[in-house]
Amino acid sequence: MKSRAPLVISGDLHAVGMARIVRSGRQEFRANPVATVLSGPIGTGPSGWISAFRGTPALPPAHLDIQEDITPIEQHSFTVADFLPDKITLRFFKWDVKSDAVEKIDTLEAFRIVELPRPL
Repeated sequence: MKSRAPLVISGDLHAVGMARIVRSGRQEFRANPVATVLSGPIGTGPSGWISAFRGTPALPPAHLDIQEDITPIEQHSFTVADFLPDKITLRFFKWDVKSDAVEKIDTLEAFRIVELPRPL
């Protein structure tokens, strides 16, 4: 739908991040890139971050061309998305569970804010 802001949100990689897909194989999306968001893990188990098990950090597939807005960060985090008629506003939050009290979550400031306007 060319009149919408294309967006995919995933929480599967236990990281927070964002990129825009500008090409997938032969498909070109430069006119209206697909925003892809890693929403962040609100918490993870005592065994650690998933990249330790995979042996590699989160990386884009070779058949995609992307513009990286936020390199994936493996840290306790979450994303708030506000869907408005003319745009989507994404606010990204993170905290250090080792040094920050859980009560700090209530007063966190977004470390990044991204607006995805609706195409004209």
